[in-house]
Amino acid sequence: MDLTSGRLLWPGLSLPLVEALPLPCDVDCDVVVLGAGVSGAFSACLLAEAGCRVVVVDRRGAVLGSTPASTALIQYEIDIPLTELSVEIGPERAQAAYVACNGALAKIAAVAAKHSISCDLRERGSVFLARSPLDMEWFAAEVEARRRLGIEVALLSRQALLDRFGIDRPGAIHSQAAMELDPFKLTHGLLRAAVAMGAMLVREELPPWELKGGVHQMQVAGGRTLSARRVVIATGYETPEQFSPVSKHCTLKSTYALATQPLTAADAWPESALLWESGSPYFYARMTADGRIVMGGEDEPFSNAAHRDALLQDKTRILLDKFQLLRPALGLVAERAWTGTFGESKDGLPLIGTLPAYDGCHFALGFGGNGITFALLAAEITRDAILGRPNPLSKVFAFER
Repeated sequence: MDLTSGRLLWPGLSLPLVEALPLPCDVDCDVVVLGAGVSGAFSACLLAEAGCRVVVVDRRGAVLGSTPASTALIQYEIDIPLTELSVEIGPERAQAAYVACNGALAKIAAVAAKHSISCDLRERGSVFLARSPLDMEWFAAEVEARRRLGIEVALLSRQALLDRFGIDRPGAIHSQAAMELDPFKLTHGLLRAAVAMGAMLVREELPPWELKGGVHQMQVAGGRTLSARRVVIATGYETPEQFSPVSKHCTLKSTYALATQPLTAADAWPESALLWESGSPYFYARMTADGRIVMGGEDEPFSNAAHRDALLQDKTRILLDKFQLLRPALGLVAERAWTGTFGESKDGLPLIGTLPAYDGCHFALGFGGNGITFALLAAEITRDAILGRPNPLSKVFAFER
């Protein structure tokens, strides 16, 4: 599948830090991680930290799938609000998911700091904007539900929003915990750290493999064999077409994004908070380290890559028009615009765990709008499962939920 098209932002601003090479010889390891995007990179890093012999395999190479198309708004909020999610999957599981995502932000920062990964990571608040005055009633209930979990959050009136952020909307939910970063630099940094701890990064196309005596035996072009006790499947949004049982748990969508020309500090909105809004189609915006505005959304069901790509120009115009309603004084130009395919589960939560059809395989799929946060959680749950450690979140994000 062609996961993205257009002019991506991050690879144009970042320098690759690691290179994937062909498998040099027959290799025996503890874990093969399929996918060298952010989910695979987090898994490889945490498994290597735990002393596992790890080989990361990607047919494209390092960070060349959907991760470079990420707009990297790092939030604890899930696509479905807490109050609604509690009705859908029960309050206990919904609350556990929100608490886990809230805690994951500090863990992402800690992993980056531990391995000296320079990825333009900055803490920002996030502002969830109401589209209609009718939103404010459920906004109030949502704020109260999050506060009961110890999440630092506030309900802003129209005037408070205008005074603090210069945005005229009926109101907003302001969350203290949020971050932004360069996903390309982060993922390369994680892979570099894993390699420094003994992991291998391999560019190979893996045909279907055999499980013999509890060992996965994978033969690549040239006859070399890669053997592993466990396999972590972090192949992202291509997974449903590669592992068909996954398809019944998710749907694919097309999404659109752009980056403007660099602006001056005076052009930014107060606090450079992450902006996003209620309702559908989705819309969000953030600032980059060099002063660009990145915005995206306009999601729609995915049919095929050609149809998705044909809409890029119109979607870019719509996104710019939406932002102009928030900050009318700015004359913005879309210097880069891109589109991509992503997956989401029915309840907005990631798909992390095992499937009966694939013995010894662990799926780490950060489906949804919170992919980088989910990637960290998937790596922790997968690591613990491989090491035989209990993790209470495994039931929250399991396929059979």
